[in-house]
Amino acid sequence: MSARSRDLSHQLLNGPITRSLFRLAWPVMLSNSFQTAYNFIDRFWLGRYDPLGIAALSLSWPLVFLVIAVGSGMTIAGMALVAQYTGAQRSEDANLASGQVIAFTTLLAAVLAIIGIFVARPILSLQSPDVAVVEAATGYLQIIYAGIPLVFGTFVITALLNGVGDTITPMILMGISVGLNIALDPFFIFGWGPFPEWGIQGAAVATVLSRAALTAVGFFLLFTGRLGLHVRPHHLRLRWRHVRQIFSIGSLASVGQSATAVGFAFMNRALGHIGTPVLTAFGIGNSFISIVLMPVMGLGQATATMVGQNLGADQSDRARKSAWTGVWLSTAILAAAAVVVLILRTSLVRIFITDPEVLATVLPIADDMFVLVAFAFPFMGIIQVAMGTYQGSGHTFYSMFFGLFRLWVLRVPLVYLLGFAAGMGANGVWWAMLASNFGTAVLSATLLRSGNWMKRVIKEPAALEA
Repeated sequence: MSARSRDLSHQLLNGPITRSLFRLAWPVMLSNSFQTAYNFIDRFWLGRYDPLGIAALSLSWPLVFLVIAVGSGMTIAGMALVAQYTGAQRSEDANLASGQVIAFTTLLAAVLAIIGIFVARPILSLQSPDVAVVEAATGYLQIIYAGIPLVFGTFVITALLNGVGDTITPMILMGISVGLNIALDPFFIFGWGPFPEWGIQGAAVATVLSRAALTAVGFFLLFTGRLGLHVRPHHLRLRWRHVRQIFSIGSLASVGQSATAVGFAFMNRALGHIGTPVLTAFGIGNSFISIVLMPVMGLGQATATMVGQNLGADQSDRARKSAWTGVWLSTAILAAAAVVVLILRTSLVRIFITDPEVLATVLPIADDMFVLVAFAFPFMGIIQVAMGTYQGSGHTFYSMFFGLFRLWVLRVPLVYLLGFAAGMGANGVWWAMLASNFGTAVLSATLLRSGNWMKRVIKEPAALEA
């Protein structure tokens, strides 16, 4: 372990909790903001190329998220293991766990890419009756799926470095990648200069190429030992014991995130049948919801690292204090964000839609969405930090359960009950979003208070040898 990594770990184990959380969280906030910028930038340019592109992105997004969720669940396992090994001062075990995560997720990504390319069109056709939207979304989705191994690499690098407490390097890499995407998007979408005019497919190409650059640089840093981890070729040889542990932790997180993606696909199907303007409004609203959630997602990730390292060092009381500090900070931040969104909601829609005719149709729908969803913001923050706590401790069953409960027990049934059975249309969907976030926040806070996550998952060296 490098001197810088030892200093980071010392701060997380002994420094002031609030300051340590913000030290970890602000780079993650920026990094997640950069992450969100991919779709934000794509929607910005596609809105000027053809507003149909925004609806196509909204339709394809849950299916992109579905595949990424499977791989990112495995990276959550890597983060938890690396964090706890780092807290326990076992650097070689952290390096080995990193190599196993890289090898396993790479194989998994290749399989998912092949499957995704072939099933993209049939699944999209089930979600929307609009042939033009389905055709545009299919072209975008197939290119994204072809680049899934490269996209997975970005999540692996971020998770492993977050585990050792390095959140600044992933932020820098993500910023460079987003800058490249900003530069490439208009060239591939509009066909500037020598480039062909690919429209929505051009946005996908720009995203994959910019992700590939991040993955290449990140792996170079990991394999040369210039960061807190030093992965070597022999760490990549899959070992059944490690793969089983990664899978047992990561598969639960993957199921939870995948169920979330499928739930959003059901929501898209419902919105698509209500009307394309509603789907467009939902896409615009989701862009800003993602931005608003960036700070608390950063706090959730910072909490995961703090909890993981402190549990690894057998400091369970400090781990508990870290979790609850994250909850109160996230609630305060999102309450303030809700006020800002309520004030600016009309202006936010106009950023994406410039056509007066389209704006007249979409604006009233989006306005209703922003009003109701803004009240759900503080509850979203509680859920994010609770999930981060369970992920950092390695007890991912509960983070999986929160995702399943929010989407499948509450939101999806309420969408169909209020939106269709009660005849409320789009407003029924927005009310379902508010109710599902409130209910899940209450549940997650109750379980967090029980302390059932305050036990580390790494084995003692003697147990590993046995």
